[in-house]
Amino acid sequence: MATLCGSGRARLVSDTPFFEEMVVKGHRPLLAVVVEIEEVFHHCQKAFLRSGLWDPETWDPTGRVPRRAVIAHLLDVPGSSVEELDAYYGASYARDLYG
Repeated sequence: MATLCGSGRARLVSDTPFFEEMVVKGHRPLLAVVVEIEEVFHHCQKAFLRSGLWDPETWDPTGRVPRRAVIAHLLDVPGSSVEELDAYYGASYARDLYG
């Protein structure tokens, strides 16, 4: 496993020439994040320590990540049922993502 740690600046842009290169199925981005990196450190020890990677107490014993509908129900739209969100985020979601 490799980690990167770094410093720099990031900014949101709403119109830039490279948006034309990012068009997908006729949809042009509305926003992008431009990151200006000043320094990058490979295998940052602090990042490994903060991640808890070596601490078994931080591991998910099932080895699974919850599906999108469960995360959305918990964080984004708690008023909707998981079943409704499963239907919304089903196979058609990815297929119809760009219209």
